[in-house]
Amino acid sequence: MKETDNDENLPAVNNTREVGDTDKNSKFFSFPNSPASNTMFNVVSHAGNLETFANRLEQNSHSSQLDFFTPPEGTTKELSQRVKYTTDNTETVIHLDNVDFFTKANKPLKKILTYTLINLSRKNISENLIQDISIKFPLTDFVELGSYKTLRSARQAFNEAKGPLTSIKIEGVVRDKKDMKQITDTGIEVLFTGAHVKNGIAEIFLNRRINWELFALQYFSIIPKTYFSLSDNAADILLNTFMLARKRLNDIDKKQSFNISFKTLQQILDLPDENQTKNPGRDIREPILNALNEVTKAENGDLVITPVYNVNANIIEFLEEGYANIQLHNEYLEYFESLAHTKRTKIEATQKKRAEIAEKAKVKALSKKIEQDESSKKGKKKE
Repeated sequence: MKETDNDENLPAVNNTREVGDTDKNSKFFSFPNSPASNTMFNVVSHAGNLETFANRLEQNSHSSQLDFFTPPEGTTKELSQRVKYTTDNTETVIHLDNVDFFTKANKPLKKILTYTLINLSRKNISENLIQDISIKFPLTDFVELGSYKTLRSARQAFNEAKGPLTSIKIEGVVRDKKDMKQITDTGIEVLFTGAHVKNGIAEIFLNRRINWELFALQYFSIIPKTYFSLSDNAADILLNTFMLARKRLNDIDKKQSFNISFKTLQQILDLPDENQTKNPGRDIREPILNALNEVTKAENGDLVITPVYNVNANIIEFLEEGYANIQLHNEYLEYFESLAHTKRTKIEATQKKRAEIAEKAKVKALSKKIEQDESSKKGKKKE
């Protein structure tokens, strides 16, 4: 089974505030799920093993490709990576000056970056910022969400992550029908120009030369609040599950569920190659099954993940034939069923419009033929 990245006919969401976004009683946050922001998140998440990620991406996706650029002069490939991520309607270039910098801080970075994007989704950002703008949130949020036990450890994690966070560089284009829109005004730009903590409040500054609406605020998914209290593997699976759900609206609409192949989970978790590990049960099978079980327990019936595989299968069969069945319930199901309805209505309206245009063309062609026949008859009578 392969995962696709085609956003055609997905319902766009222009209003940055979605259901549950500001409701403290909600089980989820709104999360940007646009192609360019997903690209950035994927590259940052897999910074330590980008070439393996690129190879697996090509195998698991119909329409995505990751290309590596020659490192800038004066740098080495090990220290600097510049990659272009191409989907059906986007081209995004991500530049990481120091891969080792990102790898060392990856554990706190991913959740802090996720929370930064969540707070970005709450901002009503215009296409061209006249002045600098920032995102602020109290570090106690991470304690309340279960990421860290104390404010001190949350501050330490933020300080560890802010360096790589403010080093992510990007440029790219998004194709909208026939138009090509630039994500940045002047070539490659740093995403976040600064970050600090003052009086327990984290503040992250946005680069005003980036089209933030185009970069991140076109499409949205949701992310359960439990994400922040999960282990790294379980958190990665949960986040990617809801990213993929945005693309599986047809399945959710018909069956209230969808599948994710174990090969894709191997890619998401950066697990070893099945042919290169001496203990695939410990290094591949167990991390996948343990993470799926942890997510299901944390979600307590709102999201049920059932691993489907042959218990006697070898690791090749486990990965090639095994999959996780994702069943959505309650608020999650309501959210995606609403999106599926919007998508279905959009497709039906498009099909109806095309049918009307085709019918008008037929009538016009028939009318023209009748006129030509009448003209031909008149010509013959005169003869």
